[in-house]
Amino acid sequence: MPTPHAVAKPSVPLMEVREAPGVYADALLRDERGGLLFVSLWGRDTALQELQARLSLPVSDGGVTMLHITQGTQGQSSELRVNLDRINCMEKHSGRLPARNLFGDVAQLWIYDRLATEPDRANRVGLLFLRGSNTSDGLSENELCRIWQLVREVSHLPLLPHWRKPVLEVLDAKNWLRRLDDGAGVQAWRVELGDPAFEAAISQLMHAGHLRLEPDASPVVATPRRRAA
Repeated sequence: MPTPHAVAKPSVPLMEVREAPGVYADALLRDERGGLLFVSLWGRDTALQELQARLSLPVSDGGVTMLHITQGTQGQSSELRVNLDRINCMEKHSGRLPARNLFGDVAQLWIYDRLATEPDRANRVGLLFLRGSNTSDGLSENELCRIWQLVREVSHLPLLPHWRKPVLEVLDAKNWLRRLDDGAGVQAWRVELGDPAFEAAISQLMHAGHLRLEPDASPVVATPRRRAA
C-alpha cells in the first residue's frame, strides 16, 4: 500500500463537447461501464441551457444519450464516450461568473451522481469525489479521513474511529472499497457494504483481536491500494 502524502493537483486542459459547440469540460469521471458519474462544464449560459434541454428530450426530438468529449491537443487528442443512461437520476447545479469578467456571460454546470451527496443507506452504497490527478499514487491524510468517514456513514455496523487501518484493509481486499479514475481532473472512491459477508469479516477481525475497544498506543495509518476500477 502506498504511504499517504500531499497529492499535487495539476490543472486539466479544457475538453471539447461535440454535442454542444462552445461548451467545454474541465473535469470528467465515468464508471466501469462508461456511464457518467461527474462532469463540470463551462460555456455561455444559453449554450448550457440548450444542452440541459437536450439531456431531457428523446433522441427523436433532438435529445442526446451520449456525450463525446475530446481530450488533448490536435494531433494527440482522444475522445471519451460518456453514456447518459442514468441522467435522470443525477443532480444538476449551475452558477455564473460575476457580471464583470474578461469572458462575458459564462456559466458553469455540474452534473453528478446523487450518491456523492446522499449515500444509499438501504443498499449501503456511497461515493466520494476527490479532486486532482488520476495518476497519483498517494492520498493525503485529509482524503483518507474523508474515505473513512464515508465508510462509517454507509456501514450499518458501528465502527470505532481507531479501527480504520484493519477495516480499510479488509474493504480493499474484498473490493468493497474501490477507486474510480476513468476520466480527467477528478477521481472517486466507491463504498459498497451490502454484501452479507461484510458482517462476517468485521466479526472475524474482532475475534482475531484486530478490533479493540481501546486504541493502541501507536496507531498506524492505513491507505487503500491504488486499484482502478
